Amino acid sequence: MIHFALIIGISVITIQSALFVMHGDTLPLHVLMTGILSLTIYFFISIYGLFRTNQLELTKKRLEKEELDNKTLNILYDSVRMFKHDFNNIVQSIGGYVAINNMEGLKSYYSQLLDDCQRLNSLTILSPEIINNPAVYSLITSKYYTADELGITINVESFLDLTKINMKIYELSRILGILLDNAIEASKQSKEKIINIIIKDDIRSKRQLFIVENTYNNKDINLDTIFEKGFTSKKDADANSHGLGLWEIRQILKRNNNLNLHTTKNEQFFTQQFEIY
Repeated sequence: MIHFALIIGISVITIQSALFVMHGDTLPLHVLMTGILSLTIYFFISIYGLFRTNQLELTKKRLEKEELDNKTLNILYDSVRMFKHDFNNIVQSIGGYVAINNMEGLKSYYSQLLDDCQRLNSLTILSPEIINNPAVYSLITSKYYTADELGITINVESFLDLTKINMKIYELSRILGILLDNAIEASKQSKEKIINIIIKDDIRSKRQLFIVENTYNNKDINLDTIFEKGFTSKKDADANSHGLGLWEIRQILKRNNNLNLHTTKNEQFFTQQFEIY
């Protein structure tokens, strides 16, 4: 935007200077000089305004990121403090199952305890040092809190250097955002309410993987029709405003010969594996 304004300003001043040369003998000198001076002052004021606007936008983005970081740290702090507070009770509960040799009860208790530990592990991964791309970090963190508020358990694993992504970050954010929105919508209607996000580098196949899998209710969903324009599984949804997400992903895939989306399902999870070669 600043560069555009700079080009426009220079063009206007150049035109005015040309007019001065061509018609300098017919117009009073002070009129032409006043016009050029006014345009120059306006030009620099505009550039300064655009620069300040750009600085404010960067500051806004930085504050939003810091707000997400603080939210993650606060939840981690509260979770660790609560876990520490309950530690003695946890040990005593385990001891109770051991004392009566109730292995089935102990297994069930351990499974529930493991869920809380997994949530803490996911929160520690929500770090800009681990998810080291600002756009992807902000997107995943935002979706994490959206899912958490809906009672959805969301597990995140990241083993990829996101500074070495072989595609446009804007397109990656668009694709990942659509996949996560769909996963949240489907899992919130299911009984288990689980979303797993796995980001990793498949060195053997020379590809980068973004895997989003979620629990879902509609086991009869057709994996071919979901990519059609206007398709939506939402009841009473307007096809003009819904059902465009996966279709848009397919358009992005058509524009890039190093991208692929592999869709599968089983009895528990609906899985979207986005591949970058």
